[in-house]
Amino acid sequence: MSTIVVGLYKESGSAKKAFQALIAAGCQEADIETFGGPDSADKAARGLLGHGFEKELAEQYGAAIRQGHTLVAADIADQDADAAEAILDENGSVDLPAPSAAGKPAQKAGNGGSVEQETLQSVKEEVEIGKRRVAKGGVKATSEVTETPVRETVTLRDETVDVEHRKVDRPLSPDEEKAAFGEKTIELTAASETPEITKKARVVEEVVLSKTASEQEKTVEAVARRTDVKVEPVGGRADANKSGAKPGNKQ
Repeated sequence: MSTIVVGLYKESGSAKKAFQALIAAGCQEADIETFGGPDSADKAARGLLGHGFEKELAEQYGAAIRQGHTLVAADIADQDADAAEAILDENGSVDLPAPSAAGKPAQKAGNGGSVEQETLQSVKEEVEIGKRRVAKGGVKATSEVTETPVRETVTLRDETVDVEHRKVDRPLSPDEEKAAFGEKTIELTAASETPEITKKARVVEEVVLSKTASEQEKTVEAVARRTDVKVEPVGGRADANKSGAKPGNKQ
């Protein structure tokens, strides 16, 4: 699963740095898109709508782009979303500009005078309670190799072949006489022992990392604010019937 992570920047240079930082962190360039300039505002808003953003929020991002901001949007795997948000923040991402509530300029009246207008807005705050992933640390297991010297004394056998010539003067026995004039070869081979090291690896322990997910319901409270415009008269003359004099008959 993946999610769209966005960062808004006042300067295009900051947006470029954020883009490069995401690439350096391992994000694919094809998964990152930059929107800058009025011509790309509508495209950015449509893209955010297509990825599940609320219409009002998507339009606010489009309006910010028209005002000169640059938007960086990246399609990030869920487990990497928090890290990507941190990269965007570290490179200077800013909040959405507040909607303008300024009054309308003065207009010309039909008789050549001017009409001054001031505008107050009735505002209703809508609260959306959602959830976001927050990294809280974990466990890292690393295998390392250590070497332990092993010393053992072994006894090695070494053989040699010696040749000895003996002078003999005796008569041959009948059996020796029969074999005395036949060809015969004798061979004696010597051998030596050398140390031989044999290694056999065995598994003596296994370290298993596992992650268990649980779900719980939590009640979250927030306050939704609302601004209402109250209209009431200022100054002016009081009604005549409300004065201190009372009507009477002429005498």
